[in-house]
Amino acid sequence: MHAPPLARTRLFRALLDFDEARAWQLLEQHREHAGLSSLVGDLVLPVMREIGAGWECGEVTVAQEHLATQMVRSYLDSLRRPPATSGPQAWLACPPRELHDLPLLALGLLLWDQGWQIRFFGANTPLHDLLRAVRVSRPELVVVSGDDPRRMRASAVPLDLIAAETTLVLGGRAGAAAGPELAGRVLPPDVVLAAEELRGVLTRARALAG
Repeated sequence: MHAPPLARTRLFRALLDFDEARAWQLLEQHREHAGLSSLVGDLVLPVMREIGAGWECGEVTVAQEHLATQMVRSYLDSLRRPPATSGPQAWLACPPRELHDLPLLALGLLLWDQGWQIRFFGANTPLHDLLRAVRVSRPELVVVSGDDPRRMRASAVPLDLIAAETTLVLGGRAGAAAGPELAGRVLPPDVVLAAEELRGVLTRARALAG
């Protein structure tokens, strides 16, 4: 189900007007009516892309963009309670200097809703440090995602090393653009489709390991 243009317009306006109560109400109404996948794929991410485009062309201020991101993040964070304590474990991180982690947060929320255990490292994650943690904790799957292909390509060495330890998946627009050059499987940049594909990725990885 796609969010009607009016719903996106209303959320866009509420976020730019710093009206957190109204934004929260609109988000909650859409989730209750259309479900989590539609909330993320049809409303939240399209509106945030529109705000980002407005910032790039000078129609949205830095303050508006920052507060809109934090308001949406606060709402999404509120949905993930309590955390899952069983199911497959996925670690989610952005490469160094990649700051756009909201789509990755949305992916984590969709996976959590499917029963995954999620460890969300977020923006600007030192991947060599993540590699050391992977070697100790042995998660079944690591997703590295971002918006800027240059950041992903600059992480080729630690990505290759992580892929040697566990199933590595590359996501976001950066993964779609740079992924064919790097270690790991590539997810579609659409977050909802990516969440749907990850179960199959994990099933195939388990079959190969077994």
